[in-house]
Amino acid sequence: MKKNRHETESHSQNLKYVYAAAAIIIILVPTAFFFQFLTSGQNQPKAAIIDQLSSSHLAPFSQHPNQTFIDLAKNLLNQRFDTIDYYRDNATVENYKQIPSQGYKLIIWRAHSALDNASKYVAISTSDRENLIYYDQYMQNRQLTLCNITGDPYLYFAINPKFIREIMNGRFEDTVIILMSCNGLKQGYTETAKALLDKGAKLLISWDGWVDSGDNDDAATHLLDYLINKNYTVNQAVQNSTQGLLSTLHYYPETPGAADYRIPDYRRQNTTQSTATATFLKKTEQQMAE
Repeated sequence: MKKNRHETESHSQNLKYVYAAAAIIIILVPTAFFFQFLTSGQNQPKAAIIDQLSSSHLAPFSQHPNQTFIDLAKNLLNQRFDTIDYYRDNATVENYKQIPSQGYKLIIWRAHSALDNASKYVAISTSDRENLIYYDQYMQNRQLTLCNITGDPYLYFAINPKFIREIMNGRFEDTVIILMSCNGLKQGYTETAKALLDKGAKLLISWDGWVDSGDNDDAATHLLDYLINKNYTVNQAVQNSTQGLLSTLHYYPETPGAADYRIPDYRRQNTTQSTATATFLKKTEQQMAE
């Protein structure tokens, strides 16, 4: 049957609407999935507890487990982060290599350390014993050193500034690192801190001298409480966490930006992003229906 001119124009107009709707679908649906990917668990900021002091790979003399502290720390971190990774026996050279690439925004690094008096840096110990595993190339290139823990019959591989700059994969993303280690910010020994900042860390908090294991955990508990429960600035939290102790916590760099920094509520941010994505998807569905 022959169509009149009016029917032909109407059919043509309907085809334009169909093509327009198809174009909207082609553009908006991938965009919606992109937003959904950005807010997925793989891309949400995480926290980590590296608990080398509790590793069963250390000699018993060097082990300082404190499950009460770990549980408290996890509970506090859960207020700001959806995911908290925990390293203990896997506080190894190979895992230390990957730390910057894991998306951590806050790291509690509970570890032994050693001072290199010649190069003026603090080395952060792993749980890898020298006599059980070999890193000859790293040692020859001075990208690893050995940590001699007082009273321990074994030596452990420890990372240094060259390891951080040359071997670690990826970059930190404004990560706050709480280095629960003796002498982490000893005066004149800031090369390791500088290397971590060069790798993208926001700031480092650590001790200026030797500290007892119990005092270390108590101070870190107070520090986390101030940073997370009370939402103190870094400077306020540090100043209130070590009163009465021989060693003192410091932050690096000592700049206004570091002093006034507060730990963001990443959990709330993730919820807001998820809500925004849901709203976007709903609007997309409505536009497609129209």
